Amino acid sequence: MPHYQCFLLYLSKLKTIKNQKKHAKSTQLNFHNIMATIKITFDKRDNSRSKDNKLPLVLRIGHARKTRDIPFKLHLKESQYNISTGKITGILNATRHTKRIRKIYSEVDLWMDEHKGEIRHWEIKKLKSEIERIFFNKSPSHSILHHGARYLNRLRLENRFSTASTYEDALKALIKFRKSLNNQDDTASIKTLFKTEDKKLKVLEKFNDLDMEIKAMDYSFLKDFKAYMSNRYKSKNTPALHLRSLQAIMNDAGKTYYELKDHKPLSGIKKQSHENAPAPLSFEDISAIRKLKLKARTPIWDTRNFLLFMFNNMGMNHYDMATIKRSQFEDNRIKYYRKKTHYQGDYFSVLQNDEALRIIGYYFNGQNEDEYLFPIIPKDTLPENLHKVNNGKVKIFNRYAKRIAALAGIDKKITTYTIRDTWTNIGLDLGIDIRKISSGLGHSSVQVTEKHYGKNVSQKVLDEINAIITQEHRS
Repeated sequence: MPHYQCFLLYLSKLKTIKNQKKHAKSTQLNFHNIMATIKITFDKRDNSRSKDNKLPLVLRIGHARKTRDIPFKLHLKESQYNISTGKITGILNATRHTKRIRKIYSEVDLWMDEHKGEIRHWEIKKLKSEIERIFFNKSPSHSILHHGARYLNRLRLENRFSTASTYEDALKALIKFRKSLNNQDDTASIKTLFKTEDKKLKVLEKFNDLDMEIKAMDYSFLKDFKAYMSNRYKSKNTPALHLRSLQAIMNDAGKTYYELKDHKPLSGIKKQSHENAPAPLSFEDISAIRKLKLKARTPIWDTRNFLLFMFNNMGMNHYDMATIKRSQFEDNRIKYYRKKTHYQGDYFSVLQNDEALRIIGYYFNGQNEDEYLFPIIPKDTLPENLHKVNNGKVKIFNRYAKRIAALAGIDKKITTYTIRDTWTNIGLDLGIDIRKISSGLGHSSVQVTEKHYGKNVSQKVLDEINAIITQEHRS
């Protein structure tokens, strides 16, 4: 083999060996980046040094190229601690302090070695928190508002804005209760508890003093909170709704933080909702509404259209109607996921009857596929604001519905919920199987339907039985 070829072969082998060494070094570096380390040292930052030139002794954790310190609550001069031997001198109870520091170091080191497979996937923040909890008897701060912000942020990322809004309302009620305990004005409306920072919810500073540790929310405190709400709110269901929302936040905290997993003070407090007392419309009432002479393209005319559209679509929720896109109307069908339970897969495809098609036709104006079918919610409304905007539109609906009832001679209060109750009641009157009614309402089970409309069903059955018995007696 010529000399120049031997030389090239030599260079190639040399390059291969060099790359192998580089790879081995890189692998070793990555291995050390993953492995967590600890050492006992001083916190030598200028702001940590005391006036008598003492420094805090700390357990320094190294993990993923970051370090965090956990103080031993012991300030020493640098000459009073031997880094090599771990011995403390020159202070009262020096021997006892030495044993304590060595013991903690030894136990943490053993624990980290036993759990290294798990720890390698952790962030250093979690590693520090676990060491503080297990070996320093220090529980990290877990307040209801700060964890609430974390939970609500997750709900918003899942596009569950309605649920997030409901949970925030419960936290607002809690803050008002805290205000009352501090002899502060609890009647002022709270627009929001949070601000958005770096695309995440953060607690507004003005509410930090009213926040409280989840661990401090015991049975007695929450019973008092329930009593406060029962006295404050007209609706009997509001306290139960807020307590269930609060429980959802606390349950999530219990699954997130080990030290809260057994903290369940709400488990012994009743949170059942009171049964609905629906005042549904009759066929005659619906007919009277249809026959009203209303000026076209006016708010009251729109309200009647929306009322009848919801009725013709199995008592559709106002929010679901308001957010229907043009693309969801196809082949004379409205196809949608019920917003309240969309995460459960509640999908509907409703064939539109003549009246519903006529109403839809009133609002066709060349919308794009992604624009709303009805002119209820402005098209530029942000997703996180949809729920609040819809609530405002519901109030307008209910106001005009009251006028419609008066014009039609109906002595009943008409709201968006009335339409749902009406569809259900008429279906039951016609003898339709309650299982089919339940499916149309989007309930998770027949039991849910029976809970809301059970008295109505029982009353109809008893009326039928009584009519048969009394008729037979008369004959």
